[in-house]
Amino acid sequence: MDTASQKLYIFLSACAGNWHNAAFIAGHKEDSPGYLLSANRDGWPIVMAVEQFQQLTGESIDPTECCGQLTEDAFKSLYAQYLLWQMPSAESNPLLYLSRDNSNQP
Repeated sequence: MDTASQKLYIFLSACAGNWHNAAFIAGHKEDSPGYLLSANRDGWPIVMAVEQFQQLTGESIDPTECCGQLTEDAFKSLYAQYLLWQMPSAESNPLLYLSRDNSNQP
């Protein structure tokens, strides 16, 4: 299975096969469509860029149809301890990092 398909599978498994069960995280930049957040069975965050999800599935994401919405700052606050231990450096963008690497779970 290719990497993109694996990431999609991991994300959809975490949100019970339906993106509506994920939380929407708005990106800081106006041109960023944002991210979708779910958690695996152990509670680790699973993040997928909306743009990547739309490319892989052909579906359009409406943030108001997600089960919740967060700002990027709220996400960082909610997962502060996780990010402290899992991020390679404090300067990294955690959403970008997590959306690119779903293999970072212990």
